[in-house]
Amino acid sequence: MEEEDNIINNNSTVNQPRILTGTDDFKTLLLKSEVFVDKSLLIKEVIEDSASVILITRPRRWGKSLNMDMIEKFLAIEVDQQGNPLPQEQRINNKLFIGGEIDLGFGETKELKPLKIASHESSIKRQGQFPVISISFKDVKGGSYKEIEDGVKDQVTGLYERYKYLEQYNEEKSKLLSNSQKSKLKRYLDGDINKNNLKVSLRFLSEILYKHFGQKVYILIDEYDTPINNAYITFEDKLDKFKKITELFGGIFGSA
Repeated sequence: MEEEDNIINNNSTVNQPRILTGTDDFKTLLLKSEVFVDKSLLIKEVIEDSASVILITRPRRWGKSLNMDMIEKFLAIEVDQQGNPLPQEQRINNKLFIGGEIDLGFGETKELKPLKIASHESSIKRQGQFPVISISFKDVKGGSYKEIEDGVKDQVTGLYERYKYLEQYNEEKSKLLSNSQKSKLKRYLDGDINKNNLKVSLRFLSEILYKHFGQKVYILIDEYDTPINNAYITFEDKLDKFKKITELFGGIFGSA
């Protein structure tokens, strides 16, 4: 009888749904997990909010990063290597929200169902229509001001590398940018930036993307407070160093 019970218990796990945990990648969650809580109406709230800046505060492990990635996937224009918007039939992000068949590779596909946001026509018309800047300061920590500033430089340099197609505007024949803007853009793309460059880095990138696409830019900043919280703990008895950290991030956030 005990052996029979064991067989029943083992078989009972065969049909359990596959649950993916610990990811903040929205697309991966949809494609690899069979359990998904649809929070897509958050996008509608963001789009319809009249504020220029929205601050989302929730406890750790509350899904902020995942929802931020969902918002980016919804808003962002999908482009080729030259920065040209992809034809509708080549876009993937749209199917994440309105449903459709996704190619998983190796001859496999997955059929996605429409999310709640798909029933809101005004919101869906805005899917994939905006340039989006997304940056996370999750890993920007350190035992000195220089370590933290270098961490920010790494994040900003990596951010600009995603937009390598903007190099075309540094060519002499291009008239989209002024000579000073071309010089500044080259420094960012080369990673040759100082503290003052860091402070205006998000604003400058948004200005160039606006010129490239002719459309407003969304800036998403994840873990914005991690470096400041880390610095507060590390430099609690060194007020001058802590002030340098708040000055740096105050400049970044303020200009953005």
